[in-house]
Amino acid sequence: MTPVFPSLDIPGAQLIAASAADSVAMADLARRAHSHPWSEKQYRDSLEGGHQCWLLLSAEGEVIACCVISLLFDEAEILDVAVSPDWRRRGIAESLLAELIARLPVEICRLLLEVRASNRAALSLYRKLGFHEDGVRKNYYPADAGLREDALLMSRSR
Repeated sequence: MTPVFPSLDIPGAQLIAASAADSVAMADLARRAHSHPWSEKQYRDSLEGGHQCWLLLSAEGEVIACCVISLLFDEAEILDVAVSPDWRRRGIAESLLAELIARLPVEICRLLLEVRASNRAALSLYRKLGFHEDGVRKNYYPADAGLREDALLMSRSR
């Protein structure tokens, strides 16, 4: 394992490729980080489906963040990003995404994602990373009280 993110003052932090055994830890992180989290099965299915799944670990082995990316031909789609509430507001999501985008195969020329319209922090981050809005999926995400929420479709060139 190679240390990463020295500029974030996280001594000994390591970025590793997740395995099926990490599905429980990713689902636990998602429960703490998201209002409508992925399940252990969803992470396991992503791994089995060939998606890139990454974990950022502290020196003590605590899961700080995770990210799931799907690659198809010359495009990559960011499917999930989660940062532990205990580690937020330190630039981790930005650094993690920048690192993973830099690691994508050279043939990847376009990046895609979708985000809840209400997720202001994520929208700000994605715009900072060069993503722009391409469209809206109306009533795509489940929301509280049985309601639905729009998904904003975003992309950027590599």
